[in-house]
Amino acid sequence: MKKTIAIFALFLAAFTWGSAFCVLKDTLENVSPIWLLAFRFLLAGIIMTLVCIPRMKKMSIRTLKRGIIMGIVLYFEFLFFTVGLQYTTSSKSSFIIGSYVAILPLIYWVIRGKKPQRADILAALVCIVGLGFILLGSFDGVNKGDLISLLSAVCYAIHIVVTGIFAREEDGFLLNMLQIGTGGILGLVAAMILEPHPAAMSGMNIGSIAYLAVFCTVVPYLLSVFGQKYVKTSTSGVILSFESVFGCILSILILGEHPGVRFVIGAMLMMCSFLIVEKISLPLQKRVAVKAEK
Repeated sequence: MKKTIAIFALFLAAFTWGSAFCVLKDTLENVSPIWLLAFRFLLAGIIMTLVCIPRMKKMSIRTLKRGIIMGIVLYFEFLFFTVGLQYTTSSKSSFIIGSYVAILPLIYWVIRGKKPQRADILAALVCIVGLGFILLGSFDGVNKGDLISLLSAVCYAIHIVVTGIFAREEDGFLLNMLQIGTGGILGLVAAMILEPHPAAMSGMNIGSIAYLAVFCTVVPYLLSVFGQKYVKTSTSGVILSFESVFGCILSILILGEHPGVRFVIGAMLMMCSFLIVEKISLPLQKRVAVKAEK
């Protein structure tokens, strides 16, 4: 039962992250990306701090260190994404960052020392092909923005792995507060150093930042930390990659964009990757357990 709820939580997290694409489209016209990150994480950090006041007595040095580690990786994931987007197209950037699904088994192997199962690798490859159908129209070579976006994908994979490790042993609310707060502090420092202070913002811009802070930061990261506590890392990675699918669907519904055959094929392939990692890997695990007993 807990695993079913956790899988739903991860899909919901992917959905809320996907909704950010529609909000960011208009907000970035008036607020620079680096300042937007700072405002988003600072506001979310303040909210999480208020929520976590009753839990502060559970805070330990280990929890503090782990939350800060997650926050550093999280911020650089967003920073590389933001900088890379300035030199490449949004579709290529989204696809490259989505490639973290293929990188994830390797990162997991390096950090955890556990070789990924064949089902996990197959699911990652199918998922990448699906993302390619959804996000890539034409390929015009590799530029520095693509390479910077690849660094974001690596950070994304690292963040999923370390979250999977820490979430099983720590209070999810405290971890979320610490990682978002760390991202907010790093974001503010970076924005003050790299860019001038933004001009006056409209009420719509402030509302968009509030939405990003609450529904695209606080809520999905709480859901993600909870979900990864009960779902294995490879499955979590595949589910969270549905952010791109949900982003496209919401763009169709809200922004009036029209779906193509590529989107339908890509979405079906990504759903197949989820079924592969869930339906194939479980029997494999049982066979390995039986062999170990023998």
